[in-house]
Amino acid sequence: MSEAGNGPTTAAGQSKKRTTARAKRDRGEVLTEVCSVQLGETLFGVPIAHILEIVGGAHPEQVPLAPKFVGGLVHYRGDVLTTVAMRRLLEMEEQEVAQDILVLEGEHGCFGLLVDAVGEVLTVSSKDYEKNPSILDERRQELFAGAYKLNDKLLVMLNPERLDPMRLDAA
Repeated sequence: MSEAGNGPTTAAGQSKKRTTARAKRDRGEVLTEVCSVQLGETLFGVPIAHILEIVGGAHPEQVPLAPKFVGGLVHYRGDVLTTVAMRRLLEMEEQEVAQDILVLEGEHGCFGLLVDAVGEVLTVSSKDYEKNPSILDERRQELFAGAYKLNDKLLVMLNPERLDPMRLDAA
């Protein structure tokens, strides 16, 4: 199967991709696939290796007296999934529209990240990576894992391990 549904990929096409990937590895370049998500005007990324599923159009049930970052609870495959409201966590203005959920598996079980919209899977290169700037406050230093320079914007990487609700509650 080909990328973006453009018909079948030929063996020659696959061979060319492998050769290109090998050449990039030889130059010390590491390629990573990330799922892009939108929060307001900012583009964030989560490594796809951490994502179990994407659930669209979610309306979590609010939890009285829960920590501020908890977006609510949703039914997920026979379980109850705690969601992290990324807008609240990053102190952004909240919206009253359905959001998408990235279902991640953390140290303490599955949890969801509420985001405005899920974008596409991008392949980013280590040569385009920048560490977090030193001016970020300590909280954001922990939540963000640097950024990748794209053609026309930045992709801020989220640190999935630090977004686990149990870990956020302990912080």
